[in-house]
Amino acid sequence: MSSYYGDRARDVPSWESWEAADDDDIVDTSEYAYASRDHILFCIDASKSMQIPFPDTTNEDGEVVRGKSALHQALEAVVKIQRSKVITGPADSVGVLLWNIDPGNTPSSSQASYKPGTQVYQKLRTINAEEIKRIVKLMERAKEQDDALGDDDGIKTKQPEIFSDNFPACDKEEELNIADVLVTCNFLFRDAGTNLAGNKRVFLVTDNDYPPGSKMNREPARTVYGDLSSYGISINTFFVDRPDHRFNPTLYWNDILQREPDDNAPETDEVPDVDGLAELADVMNDLVIRHAPKRVQFSIPLKFGGKNGDIEIGVSGYAMVSTQGKGQPKLVRMRGQTVEEVQIKSEYTSAETGAVLKDTEIGQAFQFGNEATVKNVIEPNWWESDEHQAEQQMVAEEALRLDLERRQKEDEGEEVEMAEATQGRSQQKNGGGDEKQKVIARTRLQFTSDEVAEFKSMGMKPQIKIIGFQSPDHLAIEENLKHSYFIYPNENDYTGSTRTFAALLKSCIKLNRHALAICRFRTNTQPEFCILIPQEESFTKDGGQDQPPGFHIVILPYRDDIRRPPKNMTDNLLATDRQAKLMSNIIKRLRIKAGHYRSEAYPNPSLAYHYAQLQSLAFEEDFDPTSTSAQELDKTFPKWWGMHKAAGDFMNEFNKSIEDDERATESLKPPTKRSTATQNDIPDLEEGDLRDLRGLWKTGKLDKAKVQELKDYAKFYKISLNSKTKKGDLIEIMSEYFENEKTGGNGGEKKKSKK
Repeated sequence: MSSYYGDRARDVPSWESWEAADDDDIVDTSEYAYASRDHILFCIDASKSMQIPFPDTTNEDGEVVRGKSALHQALEAVVKIQRSKVITGPADSVGVLLWNIDPGNTPSSSQASYKPGTQVYQKLRTINAEEIKRIVKLMERAKEQDDALGDDDGIKTKQPEIFSDNFPACDKEEELNIADVLVTCNFLFRDAGTNLAGNKRVFLVTDNDYPPGSKMNREPARTVYGDLSSYGISINTFFVDRPDHRFNPTLYWNDILQREPDDNAPETDEVPDVDGLAELADVMNDLVIRHAPKRVQFSIPLKFGGKNGDIEIGVSGYAMVSTQGKGQPKLVRMRGQTVEEVQIKSEYTSAETGAVLKDTEIGQAFQFGNEATVKNVIEPNWWESDEHQAEQQMVAEEALRLDLERRQKEDEGEEVEMAEATQGRSQQKNGGGDEKQKVIARTRLQFTSDEVAEFKSMGMKPQIKIIGFQSPDHLAIEENLKHSYFIYPNENDYTGSTRTFAALLKSCIKLNRHALAICRFRTNTQPEFCILIPQEESFTKDGGQDQPPGFHIVILPYRDDIRRPPKNMTDNLLATDRQAKLMSNIIKRLRIKAGHYRSEAYPNPSLAYHYAQLQSLAFEEDFDPTSTSAQELDKTFPKWWGMHKAAGDFMNEFNKSIEDDERATESLKPPTKRSTATQNDIPDLEEGDLRDLRGLWKTGKLDKAKVQELKDYAKFYKISLNSKTKKGDLIEIMSEYFENEKTGGNGGEKKKSKK
């Protein structure tokens, strides 16, 4: 039976493809399946004060910017978060509730439990393009009306009429009690169903620090807030400062939200230099960034102490760094007005008959050597053949004869007994001549799943086994080849793991040691040597945890993973002390102000561009790649004008030092007389040098050269390869070149004679 894959490298299955994920490798998703889901209910006060525009401002260019009301800015935040969550959180839910609306103009609600004076503009459910388009069109219409007012100078800033038409504010005496507002929020989460698993929050936006009922009727509001908290619903407040009044949460809100009086105590002597919705804008900027949850990668035992790991505890490993991709598009079928996702089914068919093969008819095989010459022919085993058995018997008899001669026939009886025993063993080995010989395959390329798993595991179960401790002086930065894991104790399987883990961590930190271990993280992975670097717990200035306590697991390379650096990296010219000093000045001037790289400040421009295009398609908008907004998606573009302004003088001085360096001038000279090199000018095979291909051709061993050696030789002597890449074609071109060179054709000898 021949192999089922072709000669091309891409057709050869990888090592990991031989084994499907075992049951042990299916990580329990219960703890993180909904960690990234977010359900936000915007609860916005639409009173008259919230619909009064803020005063106009002047930007850096001296242009007048029309002020927007708090309601206008809050709805802009709603649009921004929903547009972004179409990509970053398609399973999230967003709802919009407005209160202090005129009850006479409020649309009739399908739910009688919603309090009068509230308007559910968007129910709390999974976001979709149609509902987002509705609020997007509302904001576009508001922008058109705002721009129309801004064209006429001298006209006082007004609220766009579309807001007063859709959300008419009630009179002051009709404003709602906060308990009724919170009850409506509770009903919205209730009506959304039980599928709202994850983070549930209410974003409450208001500018009224002393709402109706604040003096006598606070207990109902406290009770409703307690009900929301018991259901896992948190309230995030965004208090808006009016131009003539700063919001004071201690008058009412700290009491019903059970907050300490000093948490949000305002400093009344100071005037805020930002608008009241700055905090909401900051939260929106954070929400539009896609944060991947810290998911458990493995949960295995950790063994240490004694000869075979007498102490055993449980640990869980987390991936600290992961790559965020665009995701795979789904295959769909266009069927009328609906789109159905295609169900994928894979089948293997026979190349000869076309029949569908069963699982028992498909094996797992590895390619070994040249597949074209390897055949899995069924034939008798040579090791069990008569020829091999006769050979073995002759060897045994010769050994017995020598032994008997050495003993000088001291005991003839023993000699006869040994000869009979030897003959009996020979007959038994041959099966007495009657047993049928076994028939096996000549080549062993096919293995079962259990055999493949045994090869990969080398008999080791998933675990972390510490085999010793050493000083950090033995570590090298180039030994970190992969992303590290972070382990933390797990009490599910081993009680007391946290206490033992803490003792081990404390000892490693105190003695300044790290652990050397052999690890196998999952059943479908192979064992690897790792080091466990301890990390001590640290705290921020506010007392919160900055870094958790635990061990970073750094995977060490095997010998086969280590390669020598390229010669052009190790044999470079060393900079002088002055050049190093000048470059040091450049680095100091171009250093990041924060002191370290902040990944959250630089979104992936490729992903941002991809998401922007998807949003434009979803909302039926035009996307112009040359527009300013599209170009701003790439925040990694170097600010070269600022770089030259900060370190331009040092750059020029450094460049001048390079130009004045005689060594650089010599290295930049083009090589001369390459074509005049003779056979003696080309040394034997050394690392980084040309191999004597001419000598190999003379001896008929040119096929022993590697493809890269053939290319390097052709490049050095300017031999045209005609874009050929296969070894056979390269050997043919080089042979023709050497033949012409020998006969004085168009090769190098003719060029040298002209020289």
